[in-house]
Amino acid sequence: MRFAHPEWLWLLACAPLLTFAFVWSFAHRRKLLARLGSSELIQRMSESVSVPRKVLRAIYVTLAAVLLVLAIARPQAGGRARLQHQRGLDIVVALDFSKSMLAKDIYPSRLERAKRELESLMDNLAGDRIGLVAFAGETLTYPPTTDYAAVKLFWRDLTPSDMPVGGTAVGRALRASLDLLVRLREKGGQTRSQVILLLTDGEDTDSEPLELAAEAAKLGVKIFAVGIGSPSGELIPNIGEDGQMDGYLKDSEGKYVTSRLAEPLLTELGRRTEGGYLRADARHFGVEAIQNTLDAQKRTDNEARLVKQYDEAFEYLLLPAFLLLVGEACVNERRRRRAA
Repeated sequence: MRFAHPEWLWLLACAPLLTFAFVWSFAHRRKLLARLGSSELIQRMSESVSVPRKVLRAIYVTLAAVLLVLAIARPQAGGRARLQHQRGLDIVVALDFSKSMLAKDIYPSRLERAKRELESLMDNLAGDRIGLVAFAGETLTYPPTTDYAAVKLFWRDLTPSDMPVGGTAVGRALRASLDLLVRLREKGGQTRSQVILLLTDGEDTDSEPLELAAEAAKLGVKIFAVGIGSPSGELIPNIGEDGQMDGYLKDSEGKYVTSRLAEPLLTELGRRTEGGYLRADARHFGVEAIQNTLDAQKRTDNEARLVKQYDEAFEYLLLPAFLLLVGEACVNERRRRRAA
């Protein structure tokens, strides 16, 4: 027995709260009745109400709620194993974590908007292996996987202050991305089509990205660059140790530092690898265009793997939950009065 969505099981903690709500409701009602005055009169008014039936209705509702929560968590049992071929791409997403990505010409910032759009993109992937490269002056990597939930967690709370070296080394990002893809090829088996999705403002500082683009072209790896920001330039927020904005960055001469989108470099990276360039601005990030671009790439079968398919069991919980709710509606709290 397993649950396909165990994250919903926390709702079972509401069952004791529901029980407490019923108990409190009964006690509160008695307290309100006691304020009416004569206990003999109150007893005559409520003698037709059956307390055991009220308790029974509360039990029915509580049990039905527990069964519904278990059904939402999708219990699965048994199952059978079969070989499955996955069709898809090998994608490495290289996301810029330099301080210039904190610029707010795209709401709420270049970096946060890129994270949100990438999560939306991953929600539409199926069978594609995706790896991650977070880069500034150096890189942090996450190997390709089809576990998209784990991929999202990798950089959800990652910020430019977590990067070991500042700057924007696009070349190092491409080097790390190619290394991840080459390792997949070295494992053997049929190789999928491979793509690098580069998201940056493009202001390379001290690397040689065009040389890496030539190497990617020889390996048949396409680079699709997404330029984030505005060509006119934007001030870079200065984030203090407490995580709050403290003015804007200045250079050694006390002048404000601006970040401009370097479109010529990104366009050339896409051209040399037969990939492409897309521009993200404040109104339209272009995730739909990215999705369409990836969909147009040729997807191939990867090595077969043994996949276990489980039998759904949630429907066996829905019927008793429904019957309990029907039973609760049919139970009358009041007894029939006997004829005098």
